[in-house]
Amino acid sequence: MHFSIFYKLGSRQPNLDFVDIKLNTDNTLFIDPRLIESQNTHFCVLMQKRIEVFWGELIKSVKAKDTKRVYYLLSGLKEPNETRLGYAFSTPKGNSVAAKLKPKIVDAIQRNKAVQSGILSHFSDVELFIEDIGSDRISDITTKIIKEVLIEFTQEQCKLHNIPTVEVLQDDIFDMKTHRWVRRKVNLPVYFGKPILLVPKNIVRLENSAGHNIGCFYRFAIRNFIVHDKDMLVDVSPSGKDGEILLRDVQSKYPLSKGSLNNWVLKYGPLLVDYKTDYLKGRIRPLTDDEIMAVIYDDDISIAS
Repeated sequence: MHFSIFYKLGSRQPNLDFVDIKLNTDNTLFIDPRLIESQNTHFCVLMQKRIEVFWGELIKSVKAKDTKRVYYLLSGLKEPNETRLGYAFSTPKGNSVAAKLKPKIVDAIQRNKAVQSGILSHFSDVELFIEDIGSDRISDITTKIIKEVLIEFTQEQCKLHNIPTVEVLQDDIFDMKTHRWVRRKVNLPVYFGKPILLVPKNIVRLENSAGHNIGCFYRFAIRNFIVHDKDMLVDVSPSGKDGEILLRDVQSKYPLSKGSLNNWVLKYGPLLVDYKTDYLKGRIRPLTDDEIMAVIYDDDISIAS
């Protein structure tokens, strides 16, 4: 059962501004803070502001060694189920940053040199440097930070499509002014007693794109910085003709790890900026309707027509 069918919208994904989620199972799409950061739409601007405020407050607390405050800020990042994105149905309850992983995340953030140095100043770069944070965690965290905007977006779409809403109590809404998690009564669509938050289709990515981002950054660092650093090549065993060092030799010596990426971004000041301006710029794009439909409509894309 898809949202559009349940509410008899008479439209499918290509004619909708939100992801036409399956209501009874996982929709393996993930909210991408890079897409939010790269777009200048009304809702993306509102989302990005909240992300900047939250991340700035978290970094400030980490640098001040205010562990109590850090734990409080992370306490609102419970697993979101309202969007039906990610693994909302198949993942056990409580498997979130706020539960099992919270101590590990707090420790990782507090010890991370990129955070301490101020290089890791954008939340969208977190997945490149901090262990145990991939596409699903980034999506969950982003969802909770921007929840207030997702509520506003959902309400706008409900008015546009004449979708009935019900007053429901929502926990863990990040208040950008007070920097606190608050509880509010809001009007949302409800499916069998469970509230639904709609997500703009221009801010979601596919499941494997987080690993792709990390791999791209790693290869960019190897090609543009490591191979030009004589000190880094001293112990590399060449396999090329006449003792030539090949890229695969460098990669064999320095395999992909977030620890290495942390060290390199500290060693080479322009690395992260160059990657984002020279490589990422122009490559970040929203998914097409066909790409989204391949996930939410499974193999039967024809039902969208």
